[in-house]
Amino acid sequence: MTPEQIAALVGAVVLCLGNLAALIKVWTDNAKTIKDRIATKLERDKDSVELHDKVLKLEFATQQLKDNQTLTAQLVDDLRETCAALNTSVAKLDINIANLADAVKELRK
Repeated sequence: MTPEQIAALVGAVVLCLGNLAALIKVWTDNAKTIKDRIATKLERDKDSVELHDKVLKLEFATQQLKDNQTLTAQLVDDLRETCAALNTSVAKLDINIANLADAVKELRK
């Protein structure tokens, strides 16, 4: 082998080793990127699940408040009807007592 061929062979080997090192670096960087993306996905999914659970909890709480409001409105309506019935009864009783008082006054005379 001539010195030029040896130099070319050494150059080719160095070039191959350099390319191999570059390829290994690309593979390593790619593996790191994939690992980082997986970690990011897991964190994002965890946050998404937490937000979903919080939204469901707030929806249930809102529905419960609406149901409580409806029940309270029904109770207020029932109480209003009961008060109206009591007012009517008190008015009738007042008239009866007034009539009874007049009857007692006539009996005394």
